[in-house]
Amino acid sequence: MIISLNGKFMYCNIFFKRLVLYYYHKIKNRRLIKFGFSTYLSHHCEFEGMNAVGGQSDFYGKMGRGSYVGCNCHISADIGRYSSLGNRISQIVETHPYKEPFVTTSPMFFSLMRQTGHTFARRKMTEEYRFYDYEREIAYRIGNDCWIGNDVCFIGGVQVGDGAVVLTHAIVTKDVPPYAIVGGIPAKVIGYRYDEETIDFLLKVRWWDKPVEWLREHWELLCDMEKFKAYFDFRSADSGNKETSVRVVKMLKV
Repeated sequence: MIISLNGKFMYCNIFFKRLVLYYYHKIKNRRLIKFGFSTYLSHHCEFEGMNAVGGQSDFYGKMGRGSYVGCNCHISADIGRYSSLGNRISQIVETHPYKEPFVTTSPMFFSLMRQTGHTFARRKMTEEYRFYDYEREIAYRIGNDCWIGNDVCFIGGVQVGDGAVVLTHAIVTKDVPPYAIVGGIPAKVIGYRYDEETIDFLLKVRWWDKPVEWLREHWELLCDMEKFKAYFDFRSADSGNKETSVRVVKMLKV
């Protein structure tokens, strides 16, 4: 009976906490994020707007404008703007030594956390957690305009560059360069979305920093790289170069 009552008390406590957080974000962030009751959002979360977090997902961190997280995710991360994260994304922040100089894998000899209720160690011998931001305990960082596939796992401390793509089922153990396409276990670079010149151009333009009004007006440019480049070439073209200006204007009118 006591066990049953304790169990019911714990369940009610968890339910009440979730209920409070649900209404906290519905009131504070109602215009910034779309989410349901099954979604768990820490009260430390920050949302820029046009965001969404799917059902049964836990999220703690910052999320830039236009980014979203799928269902059944466990995420502690800072996410840039207009990034898309799929379903069942997880993370591993715990570390465990298994090579030299350590002789054993048992934490009873290098940890003070007393995993078994006991330890022989008198001081901590290894860093047991890995974070991108240790002060806030944020596991990793994802840049702007990234696409993360389903069932991806991130090791704590990694950073994913702007425009990168992480393919489904990958385990990301190292930083991902901007606009790289990575996949596998562990994740490795298998290609890039664009050529080096185009990547440098996009990193310089940083279209995700444009105001919402600009993006709403020029949304079609984001669907045509040639016209997108032409638009910015026109803006930076020498006013005396009439031939270049006429060519760009004709292309944009197509």
